[in-house]
Amino acid sequence: MSITKDRNQAPPSEADVPSEVLSSLINMAGRQRMLSQRIVLQAMLAFQQFDGAIAIARETLRTFSDSHTALVQGRYGLPGLFSPALREAFRGSENVAQKITGFIALVSVALEAIECASPRANAALNALIGAVDPLLTHLHAVTAVYEQESRRIAHVQKKGQQELIERIKAIAKEAHIVSFNGQIVASRSNVTGREFAVIAGVMTSITKELEAVVSAFVKKTSAG
Repeated sequence: MSITKDRNQAPPSEADVPSEVLSSLINMAGRQRMLSQRIVLQAMLAFQQFDGAIAIARETLRTFSDSHTALVQGRYGLPGLFSPALREAFRGSENVAQKITGFIALVSVALEAIECASPRANAALNALIGAVDPLLTHLHAVTAVYEQESRRIAHVQKKGQQELIERIKAIAKEAHIVSFNGQIVASRSNVTGREFAVIAGVMTSITKELEAVVSAFVKKTSAG
């Protein structure tokens, strides 16, 4: 399985990752822990010749592999490794992405040996069982990074929204002053001034509408 695609494509900006996507990433990363445990359980049952265990183990492995690809490369609308913290979590000193790939390979070998009743089946299963606990530790750490990034990005996005609100307020205030001064000037002028008064009045209406929009936006973001 290739997991090098994300090296060749620029990740999306963190500001472009919506909260719904972040929640999906956290859920998927957390689900990987459950899937890895289920794979090992079904492999053990298959070794004991429980009916259907091999099929369940293979299907669970496919889900686990697809989720890993989606998290690392991006798929199903997910952005891949979009932040330095996530790239470090998967590709840093712990090399978690490679360890996950190694686990997937161990599962494939064990299931093949069990299905063929190979003399190596017991050793392959033991190797798989020995690998799952260290893997769970890494998967837990990766999930924690997703949760941390979600909180950090939410804070950054909220700060950006607040800065935008303050900017819009400043523009509305300046426009209101301009329109007010325009009305004063127009009241002291001739016919041309009366035409200008109409324009100034329109500007006043626009600034009031803008202020109402800002107020509604502030209430909505505060409630969220």
